[in-house]
Amino acid sequence: MSIFKRLQAGEENQGSSHAGAGSMRWLLTYADLITLLMAFFIVMYAVSKVDMARYQQLAQALSQIFTSSAGSMVLPELGNGNQVTPPDELAGFSQDLQPYLAEQGLKDQVFVTATDQGLIISFTGSVLFDRGQATLRPASVPILQKIAGYLGQVPNYIGVAGSTDDLPINTSQFPTNWELSVIRATTVIRYFTETAGLSPSRFVALGYGQYHPLFPNNSEEDRRKNRRVDIIIYKENPFAHQAR
Repeated sequence: MSIFKRLQAGEENQGSSHAGAGSMRWLLTYADLITLLMAFFIVMYAVSKVDMARYQQLAQALSQIFTSSAGSMVLPELGNGNQVTPPDELAGFSQDLQPYLAEQGLKDQVFVTATDQGLIISFTGSVLFDRGQATLRPASVPILQKIAGYLGQVPNYIGVAGSTDDLPINTSQFPTNWELSVIRATTVIRYFTETAGLSPSRFVALGYGQYHPLFPNNSEEDRRKNRRVDIIIYKENPFAHQAR
């Protein structure tokens, strides 16, 4: 017989005596208290069974996002992800490309440079575009086709950055040098992706306008060098963010 039935039977046996019934009511309160305590400890036990491994993973992820000492955090992957060609192989591409540029008479107009970013192929002057224009010159197409052949051999991300000299431009198509530099970059990317068939997800379009010159804009020769399009074969994933 449960405690509640025994209490009820006890009260019935006491009849209608007020004193007898009152002497047993404390047991009802005691039984309610015991039941509540049991429920409380069951809840506390359930809460204490935390998956510590998952908790630590969550804590580490939040730490990476919100603290300055978290180390590196990689954004969701695009294109081919972190796959890159080792720097020594990129140097090999540079050695193969240099003789071709010399054969085309472009040794003094197209420069291949290894930097911390990766391998940069810089087209200066009017190799790709006439001055103030963003339409590829017909003579530049075979050169870009040759470059596309090299880019197709590597999985790396590729940036294309347009730069101008400091001479202002104000046309209906290009209100400023910003627009001119960006459209030149996207024109080159569209050739690589739409004509040469390279994956669009590998490319990043950049427009520097006149604000990142390599030389002072105080002579026509230096302005010609500053009018350039850089093709950057990134050594590392440019979408990886190193928290500082």
